[in-house]
Amino acid sequence: MSGIQLLFIGGGGARQVINLSIASPAYNYDVYTNRGPTYVAGTSDITVTISPGVTVGSTSTGSYAFLVPSSFSPGDTVTVVNQGVIQGRGGDGGGGGVPNGLAGSPGGAAVFVNRPTTITNNGTLAGGGGGGGGGGGGQDEGGAPSTPGGPGGGGGAGFNGGTGAAGGLQPAYPGVLRGNPGSPGTSASGGAGGAIKFNDNAPPGAGGAGGGRGASGGSGTPGVGSGAGGGAAGAYIVGQPFVTYPATGTRQGPSS
Repeated sequence: MSGIQLLFIGGGGARQVINLSIASPAYNYDVYTNRGPTYVAGTSDITVTISPGVTVGSTSTGSYAFLVPSSFSPGDTVTVVNQGVIQGRGGDGGGGGVPNGLAGSPGGAAVFVNRPTTITNNGTLAGGGGGGGGGGGGQDEGGAPSTPGGPGGGGGAGFNGGTGAAGGLQPAYPGVLRGNPGSPGTSASGGAGGAIKFNDNAPPGAGGAGGGRGASGGSGTPGVGSGAGGGAAGAYIVGQPFVTYPATGTRQGPSS
């Protein structure tokens, strides 16, 4: 994988010492896949170190940023030293109302562990933020619902961040009365919800902001149509019972 340096050292006895270093941004890192050619099942001690300032993320909310699967032999040991950030993908914002807003998407999980593992967390483990909900549509002076359309929700924080949603568009007025879009999320924070674009007889609601690291997205507010709820936060870890923490560091979001 690009940006990942591997150093393999013979273990001075029957055991193999395997040191893996993640020194530049990476996505969907699977420790077993990256175990290297000197791995010997049942007699290997694997240590993965994420360097300071480095973020390991995910390309989708349906996949993990960092995985320690059950594929290793029970006799192996796996240690993770995190000095950077391991972060799930942010959830996408919900679309603006036509007339009702759409719900934001949940954020993705950061770490998946399915065998005994030691994690020394000197950095941050964070679930992806949930996407913000779309705002409800408004009403024009003639009384037609959903014109103007409601603004879109912002994307949740993540690596990658969630996408900000488009505002709602009344089909009778193509390209004219679309609500403002939400902003995309970044690694550090959720994107802002779309602001009200038109203020007619009954204005639309605003789009909800995307959630920050490990936080749910905000709800869109109602206009004539209803605003929608934000997406749930992603977990910072799935497989908590398998993990021993010599240092807990910063952990943001739920766990299971």
